[in-house]
Amino acid sequence: MSHNSFYYRRKIDKKTAESSFKIDKMFKNLKGSENVGEATTSTSTDPIPACENETISTCHNQTESAVNPDQVSESSDLHENDASCDSNSDSEPPSKVFAADSRLFSSHKHELTFPWLYFSGARGKYFCKYCEFFSQSTSAVSESPFATTGTVLGTHPTRKLAKHNESSYHEKATFAYMSGGNKNSVLSMLKANDDKMKSEKKIRNRQYIECLFKTAYFMLRKRWGISENLADMIQFLKDDLQYSPVVGYSEGKTNVHYMSKQSIQEIISSISFSLEDDILSSLRKAKWFALLADESTDDSHREQFAIIARYLGDGNSKIVESFLGLVNVQRADAESLMTAIETFLIAKHIDINKAIFVGFDGCNTMSGVNSGLQRRFRHLVPHQIYINCRNHKLALCVKHLLKEFPVLETLDSLLTDIWKLFHFSPQRFHVFMDVQESYNMKKLSFIRAAATRWLSHGRACSRLLDRYTAILDCLDELYDRKKEAEILGLRNMLTNKKTISATVVLSDILKPVIFFSDYLQGDVHFSRVNSRLQILKDELDHIAERYKSVADGHEDPDLYLNKLPDIWQEIDDRTTLTRRLRDHGVLTVTQVVAELGIPMIHKLNFELEDGFRCSPVLNGFRVFELKDVPITVEELNDFGEVMI
Repeated sequence: MSHNSFYYRRKIDKKTAESSFKIDKMFKNLKGSENVGEATTSTSTDPIPACENETISTCHNQTESAVNPDQVSESSDLHENDASCDSNSDSEPPSKVFAADSRLFSSHKHELTFPWLYFSGARGKYFCKYCEFFSQSTSAVSESPFATTGTVLGTHPTRKLAKHNESSYHEKATFAYMSGGNKNSVLSMLKANDDKMKSEKKIRNRQYIECLFKTAYFMLRKRWGISENLADMIQFLKDDLQYSPVVGYSEGKTNVHYMSKQSIQEIISSISFSLEDDILSSLRKAKWFALLADESTDDSHREQFAIIARYLGDGNSKIVESFLGLVNVQRADAESLMTAIETFLIAKHIDINKAIFVGFDGCNTMSGVNSGLQRRFRHLVPHQIYINCRNHKLALCVKHLLKEFPVLETLDSLLTDIWKLFHFSPQRFHVFMDVQESYNMKKLSFIRAAATRWLSHGRACSRLLDRYTAILDCLDELYDRKKEAEILGLRNMLTNKKTISATVVLSDILKPVIFFSDYLQGDVHFSRVNSRLQILKDELDHIAERYKSVADGHEDPDLYLNKLPDIWQEIDDRTTLTRRLRDHGVLTVTQVVAELGIPMIHKLNFELEDGFRCSPVLNGFRVFELKDVPITVEELNDFGEVMI
């Protein structure tokens, strides 16, 4: 010992420690006694009486069972001693209370590893709940200590637990516990009922989702606003129509209805992906297809390149035309468009070699023989056949008349400016409607003459001539109100006899051309186009003959040329004398026919003949035209040799 050993406590040896009473055991026993109720009613804070010292000594003299960690001692004797020692205690019956679990190790790990293991606080042993429940069914199980008397695990219980877990009698007891040994056990019935409820919930959810997608797809086809109206549509199906999938889903007491903007956007995207996948899958299965493409500019002035495919679908029973997509191109030259087509088809996993027919418009960028898009396409697919757009070619034929007749440019500007004047001003348009009503005319609006589609000029010219007097009155009324120079300029252009004469001639000429354009927009075989084109040329020649007849003084009420003298008279009545004197010369119907009508018809016929010239390869397909097939067998043997 050191010189200051006075300040140290002597270390207790092992023998003394084993014979001493653990202080934590005393506190646990005292706590258990307090839970049952104190035997004494005294509120004094005196030290522990002598009787309690006897209790402590009694507990100290207990054997290993009081210190054994796998057993819980009973504290009834302590309560009895406390009651006998306290003179102020009431005569209450002794209560039996189990002491707290004083095991020195945690069995939580083993209970998680072996779910059948549990500790019995009443008997202070570990049991197997599977074997305990079915101890009477098998003699081997009844002999296991985990099923009958219980067992003490000790400090290293893993081997003992694993041995019992792998025993045959434990496996039989586990099977009996899980299945109950009976098909109609409570566990099996609960499981079957739970599976049934899950299955019904899954079916109910699928029916609701299916209804949601079908409703959204229907609204998409009708071009209705989905984000704003889908929730109202589903509510209508639930409340008014009592549609069972929606009603059944609502009765499930769920708060998930998929009506948020993000959910609706995902529904639209899913429908889009599904439709695109169906189209592309069908197109990939086709042996060949025809590729159609055209370039246009949207409202934000971006170049958009549309790609369309036509192929045999539904088991080669009918021709399917599908829109594949839009490609945003930076430049509209032939090289950039060819790169866009090739990249698009590769991205969609479509074989470009199957495109045996390609169709573009008739401009030089598309149909150029040397460096056009169709020529570049042929470098990749040598066996492809190019067909230009017939409607676009027809529009170009009419547009080429501008080079020979400059008065048509003035007419184009007049039609566009009049449409803008009334289209972008509701007040002016209302004045025009009132003027028509004063003449007891049907209220009609103006038709826009598209700059790139000259066939629309025919209907626009006809509408202008039909409402010519009403338009002049409307312009006079508008000019009297504000004296605008724009309106005065339009009125002067509208009262120009040469411009009105061109309007009359163009209305008569474009009438049969418009019918031919409507024919081309239908589902027509290209081998029949030439025969129909010949009918158009004959009609134009007939109009030329009728023009000559009107110039000779004959009446033809079906021609606008017959109304030209009345329109000129209206112009003379609405213009001043000085204005009429400034006009050089006097126009006559004969002069209009000779200088404008007949030359314009001949020029249009020449453009149609040149623009609709069919290649020998396409002409060979006329052999499949059924109406050209001969009736007799002798003629049938040699049929098609010349064309092919």
